[in-house]
Amino acid sequence: MRRVFLLFLIPVLLFGFACRPEQGGGVSSGDVGTAAPVSIPAPPPINRALDDCFAFAGGLPVESPSYAAWHEDASWKDFAALTGKAWAEFDSAVLQPMKVWAREDLWEINEYPAALFYPFGGPDFATAFALFPGATKTILMGLEPVGNLPDFERASAEWRGEFFADLGALVSGFLKRGYFITMDMMDVYTRGKVEGALPVIGFFLKRGGYSVVDVKRLAPDGGGSGRWIETPYERLAKRPRRPYGVKIDYIRPGEAVPRSVYYFSCDLENKAFTEESALHRFFEGLGTMTTFVKSGSYLLHWSNFSTVRKLILERSLFVLQDDTAIPYRFFKSRNWDIRLFGRYTTPVKDFTNVEQLDLRAAYEDPEASVKPLPFHFGYRWLTQVDNLLLAKRPRRPYKVPVIK
Repeated sequence: MRRVFLLFLIPVLLFGFACRPEQGGGVSSGDVGTAAPVSIPAPPPINRALDDCFAFAGGLPVESPSYAAWHEDASWKDFAALTGKAWAEFDSAVLQPMKVWAREDLWEINEYPAALFYPFGGPDFATAFALFPGATKTILMGLEPVGNLPDFERASAEWRGEFFADLGALVSGFLKRGYFITMDMMDVYTRGKVEGALPVIGFFLKRGGYSVVDVKRLAPDGGGSGRWIETPYERLAKRPRRPYGVKIDYIRPGEAVPRSVYYFSCDLENKAFTEESALHRFFEGLGTMTTFVKSGSYLLHWSNFSTVRKLILERSLFVLQDDTAIPYRFFKSRNWDIRLFGRYTTPVKDFTNVEQLDLRAAYEDPEASVKPLPFHFGYRWLTQVDNLLLAKRPRRPYKVPVIK
């Protein structure tokens, strides 16, 4: 009987060892053919016409034959050389250090695939994709119009020259300072060659190495439901009434699922951005999010921007901002976890009554662990004194205090 038992046991043990996975969770050769096939989605097709237009407006050569003659324009060559040099310097001095810093200090944000809300940033997609590579949706907002893409097919050489001169001035100014000046942008848009934020976003998108899948116009349905209607991109003869927007679907190298960058032309002051407004209700379908603000003109300090401030505090898991955004006291009183970076100093003379003595005290606290910033941007770009605050929503519930 014992012999029969051993004869039965030995094959069972041998079979068990043969099917055991290798150390580290790998699959042994005995498992080949038994696992279900993994379906890998194919990348979406690139919209070649839109992608070529974005690329050429970004100062990058395009293989399409229709662009061949335009590559010889002196205006385009000058624009490509000027912005190419400025982009390379900005990428080296700012974007690459941002990406390294984000991997170390924003890892928790970028592991969570939340949407990124970037109000008051205008068309600054460059900073967004450098700091938040995990964002699948990026929502940019500004007063500036959406505009149209340049119609190179119908444009004269003179028109192209004026277009690239204006776009070059806008982009070069940003790459020098790290932020846009609203009045400068409005002056350019008024001249009518660069009509709005769309080609500026396209410049950053293509310089970042991404490809365009689709572009859609966005408009509220007008029925009070809060829904936004997407329609295929077409040139607009007349500028719509704010708020309205655009959505660009793009693909990152090596990925199969497209991401989206939105731009809304809008006013975020309370009188326009009410809790019942279509733009406010857009966020209802967005879920939780990360918010980023820099060079925000200290608008979130004031009571007439309290609605968007409340939205950020209620819906954000994380907030990354400089001192021009939500005052420090709003996070401190709500027990958010706070980390400080860089240096805090008196705001530039263009803005008054916005100095935060409590934030200054937090930076100067000898027990505070303030880390340096390896890059520079913002209103003090000449002196290179920058600050960032990273706030993480507390897990414990809290009673919202009354803060005036």
